[in-house]
Amino acid sequence: MNKRQFLSTAAASMLALGALAAVPAAHAETMGKCFGVATAGHNDCAGLSGLHSCKGTSTMNYNPGDFVVKPTGTCEKLGGLNMEQAKAILTSPEKTKAFEAEMAKKMS
Repeated sequence: MNKRQFLSTAAASMLALGALAAVPAAHAETMGKCFGVATAGHNDCAGLSGLHSCKGTSTMNYNPGDFVVKPTGTCEKLGGLNMEQAKAILTSPEKTKAFEAEMAKKMS
């Protein structure tokens, strides 16, 4: 392979990698955090409640402090919360228990 072919191949590879790198960014824009719909052990990352710090370590179903990443629009259909709504519910143990009970009834 001569120098010109090598440079041409390298340039094409770089362009292809750049195009592939843009795909996850576009996909990420159509996804969002959905609080309150995760079941035990199926959360994505740490929760607002501070009860755990890792993905898949939640111990309760439908805790408003735990989230999963869902496509845009799905969260509302499931009855989930955005971050502001979740923070508001977590300020009161009574509201938290009521939300968990409502989601358990809705999802069963």
